[in-house]
Amino acid sequence: MKKRHLVSLVTIIKDCLHAHSRANWDDKVVVETVSEVITKKFANYMKDQEGLESLNMSEEDCMIPPNGLGQDK
Repeated sequence: MKKRHLVSLVTIIKDCLHAHSRANWDDKVVVETVSEVITKKFANYMKDQEGLESLNMSEEDCMIPPNGLGQDK
């Protein structure tokens, strides 16, 4: 796994745990649900990355600058 993918996975985990911080973590269903959410989010992220890599592009290549910044007029 590339470092940027690992960084994204850590971000997804932190965001999901923060979003569910008030959940009853003693409940097995909560743990399973949050685990599934994390897994699905990362799977979608990896699917998107594979699509970009097949086009020899990165996320940055697909970003549009705000207000046409950097474009010649």
